[in-house]
Amino acid sequence: MRVITWNCNLSLAKKLDSLLELDPDVAVIQECEQDLKVPEGYSYIWYGNNLRKGLGVLAKNLKIVLEPSWQKEWTYFLPISIPEKNLRLVATWAYNHRAVRFGTEYVGSSLEIINALSDWISGSRSLVVGDFNNSIVWDKVNGKFNFADINSALNSLGLQSAYHRLTKYSYGAELNSTFYHTKNPDKGYHIDYCFIQDSLEIKSVEIPEYENWRSKSDHVPVILDLIV
Repeated sequence: MRVITWNCNLSLAKKLDSLLELDPDVAVIQECEQDLKVPEGYSYIWYGNNLRKGLGVLAKNLKIVLEPSWQKEWTYFLPISIPEKNLRLVATWAYNHRAVRFGTEYVGSSLEIINALSDWISGSRSLVVGDFNNSIVWDKVNGKFNFADINSALNSLGLQSAYHRLTKYSYGAELNSTFYHTKNPDKGYHIDYCFIQDSLEIKSVEIPEYENWRSKSDHVPVILDLIV
């Protein structure tokens, strides 16, 4: 089973062929539009406060179901069940401190959502996948959005980053970046993650060369192949 996360940097319809060429079974896509026309056999769940720029989950020949406990104030997190695979997915596009632009009731913190969904996440084979807009290199003393706290919370629920589990790289010392600030190849950061339950078996994790995706986005896809 192939799971991909990719921040498409708007206008997914113009780039959809490039994504589908990677043949994802499930894709978590940030900055995509609500009215995306998906090919036959695909299903699509979307949420956002801007019709052109939200969080989407695209699945091929799989039923995906939004968890009833989901709240529209979660900016942006979509807890999704995939019954045929006995999997649960928290699709992620963390707004962190920026969520308050939509109102004080909005939550952009990955840690808050993980804590709110902890029983649901730990109750089945789960993945937390997406653009966390975060790296341990940005952590601050007593910071509210520190990545180390997010990682610790997920580890306590039995989830690890598939890339780090497979490569053994330390956080902040990754060989592969997933985001390039202002599309500058010299300003790369690893901020997109596929956290998976320890019981799930990894076949491979791939992060493509940025030069092949630079014309499409400031992010590259993270491609995770699981044996399920």
